[in-house]
Amino acid sequence: MPKKQQWHGAISRRQAIALTGAAGVGALAGCTGNGDDDDESPEDIIGNGGGNGNGGTATDYDEDYEDNMNEVTPGNDVNPFGGEYIFNTYHTGWNPGDVQEMSYEYLTVYNTATGEFVPRIAEDWDHDQDAGLTRVYLNDDYGWSDGSPVTAHDFVTSYKLAAYLDQEIGNYVNPEDITTDGDYAFQLQLRDDYRELNEELWFNQFLESLLSISEAEYGEFVERFDDADGEDEISSIQEDVASYDPHWDDALFSGPFVWVEANEQFADQVPNPHHPIAKDWDFYLRHGMHIEEAGLRAEEVDFVHQEATLQDLPDIYEEAPVSFSGQVFTLLFGPENEWIRDYPEVRQAIAHAVDFENIVEVAAPGTPVDPYSGGIDSGYIEHFVHDDVLDAMTNYAPADTGRATELLEGAGFSLDDDEWYTPDDEQFELFFPVGDWFGTPSEMAYNNLAEFGIEVDYFMEEMGIWNADHGDSHDYDISMHLNYGQSRQYHAHSDLNEELFGTYRGAVTEREMFDEVVEVPEVGNPDGDMVTIDLRENVEALAVAQSEDEVLDLASELAWAHNYLLPGAMIHPWSEHYWVNTGEWDFDIESDDWMTSNRITHYFIENGLQPR
Repeated sequence: MPKKQQWHGAISRRQAIALTGAAGVGALAGCTGNGDDDDESPEDIIGNGGGNGNGGTATDYDEDYEDNMNEVTPGNDVNPFGGEYIFNTYHTGWNPGDVQEMSYEYLTVYNTATGEFVPRIAEDWDHDQDAGLTRVYLNDDYGWSDGSPVTAHDFVTSYKLAAYLDQEIGNYVNPEDITTDGDYAFQLQLRDDYRELNEELWFNQFLESLLSISEAEYGEFVERFDDADGEDEISSIQEDVASYDPHWDDALFSGPFVWVEANEQFADQVPNPHHPIAKDWDFYLRHGMHIEEAGLRAEEVDFVHQEATLQDLPDIYEEAPVSFSGQVFTLLFGPENEWIRDYPEVRQAIAHAVDFENIVEVAAPGTPVDPYSGGIDSGYIEHFVHDDVLDAMTNYAPADTGRATELLEGAGFSLDDDEWYTPDDEQFELFFPVGDWFGTPSEMAYNNLAEFGIEVDYFMEEMGIWNADHGDSHDYDISMHLNYGQSRQYHAHSDLNEELFGTYRGAVTEREMFDEVVEVPEVGNPDGDMVTIDLRENVEALAVAQSEDEVLDLASELAWAHNYLLPGAMIHPWSEHYWVNTGEWDFDIESDDWMTSNRITHYFIENGLQPR
């Protein structure tokens, strides 16, 4: 799956940031470090392909490509010039954005309409569940941007690095059990205790992998890990991986597009001449440095983003299909305030006091409101939770100040002169910093809480500052942000594990809002007796559940617990549809090829999309 490149397992985001700062830049001999662009001329720079330090052969590109430019990306702020964009997926400054979909190739892509993996670099794959062994066979036609072939050694390097960095695949496979089988096949041997891992969940862990790691660039890291002796040496290598920062003109790309030109105003990509399909494209991409940057050199193309009412929406769709983007806009709760951290009814009261329905109507009109807050993307929670449990869940979306009052008073709070006081007779005040991406919804939430009588220290910061000062350390009582789920893995385990035990905002592991064993009302009965649920035990059992009934039972308990404990109030899915104006393009909307996690690029590859 094309993850958001989060850190999983033993290395948390906070640790990763510390590693990056500790190690500095330029981890490997022979690598170019961060490529200081201060001495570069802002004149056009041509010639990408790994020729400056990765041992590859530089590729010559057609310098007259601008004469044929026929596509632009006007709303994209990605520009590698000046070293502001990081091309190391393990660096904390890595911002995958749309560029990863264009610059790197997939092993397979998942079609949400058919429920099948569509081959890309992979030609075929098989899994022996009794032996716990998966073998993947590769197409030998794919090449890196420097002309070297994409091989099994690249994928093994990628997976072994992920395991050594304690990312999710390392939960299931030991690094030494990830091996090549010739140049165009590789094997993954599951750990003994995961031999019975649900096959669907297992395939979703790796089959949709994005190949952003080459053996040429990262192989030395793996060799050092293989030979490491002791935790100190392993930690040192992890620091080097986290700080490695290749220059844009030095990075290798496996996907359909390659960076060839960058200056202070824009950056351009051309088709990768070593990609078996893209090499025949007469198709070019321009990325502006600033959002909505002018200066487009071709007829503008309409891209619609985060809109429920889409231009030229085909009649076959009554509403925009679920994108399965894996992101949900959420009211977050932090661990610093004891009343928020220790009392789920206080978190519930705050959620009830905010009018989520009005927020969505104003800030994201037409977007469906999440009625569950069950820890699973609302686009597919109904596939994994019993209907009666869904029906019984508390819906925090409509404002209910009466219920909010009952909950606070039940927790010992008191209302005096229209202001709320804690059981310690101190005014109840919330620290509410938020990144500037979410100005409108956060201001509306602030107004709701202030009107309800809760004192709120609310302010906005530039998103990068918010992340550094508050997001990474969870230094807030409440905030609003995209809660990056894993729903693109299409299994309930992915979202629930990330919500509870993930290393970014895991409610148990990172924010420590409650223990692994919790008490909640009887599942499906909000007025029932309190029962005990072992969150860790259920999540681990969900990973190896083989039957649909078992998945439903386990996921229902976990979603119910999330809804009651409410580590975050899920407001609405953050859909990521990118639709091309069908009036200007030969876009076969009847095809379901666009219904993949990599929509437009996949459609290009499958159908050769061109302007009319």
